[in-house]
Amino acid sequence: QAQVARRRERNRILARRTRLRKKFFFENLQAEVANLKGQNVRLKEIVAQKLPKSIADSVLKECQMELPQCVLEDHSIGSSAYTTEDTKFAASLRTSQACFCISDPSLPDCPIVYASPGFCEVTGYDMAEALGRNCRFLQGPGTSLEKVGQLRESIRNGQDVSVTLLNYRKDGTPFWNSLFVASLMDTSGNVVNHIGVVTEVQGPPPGDPEFEKAQQQQQETGKQDDELLEDAHPLMANVDDDFL
Repeated sequence: QAQVARRRERNRILARRTRLRKKFFFENLQAEVANLKGQNVRLKEIVAQKLPKSIADSVLKECQMELPQCVLEDHSIGSSAYTTEDTKFAASLRTSQACFCISDPSLPDCPIVYASPGFCEVTGYDMAEALGRNCRFLQGPGTSLEKVGQLRESIRNGQDVSVTLLNYRKDGTPFWNSLFVASLMDTSGNVVNHIGVVTEVQGPPPGDPEFEKAQQQQQETGKQDDELLEDAHPLMANVDDDFL
């Protein structure tokens, strides 16, 4: 019974944190939408001013688009639902949620249709390089196929999923990505978009199958840094002597 109670409490905490992740993602997404809507208004004004009226009317008529209701609706959570740990978790989300991409499952191979500036900064790819590609381009030789399969299965079933896996930047350097993928659904329950929130971390959490692998990599990196410092020490000593 004690184990069942602990499992229920853990599941309750995970469910609440999933709601928090979605809340902060939607806040960032809605801010991005508001910014894009402002740019859209300015572009329409330029079209109306610079093009002949017949052409402008035709162009503007094709630019009418309704945003999905799931983007417009309120996803706020009452403050009474927060615990102290939730508040700390939410604070970290405020900084990490700016790094995300949106993919469209209605298009072939579910390509990225939007990448935030934070996503581009972490991965090294600019917007033009990321758009139109499936997120698998961040995978590399050290990426766990088991975790990729876990992601694929959850996405196929429209389930939210969180996993920490090794990804690669544009220059080939690896980084540990605490990835959270949420599925956005319309009122009919159909998945309209997938949201991938990228958070660079030191490594997988304890208990993760790759935890030991990450610890070993950190130790090897530390040794390499120490060797570089040892090699540089005589050179630095000579520099100091020259200035004495």
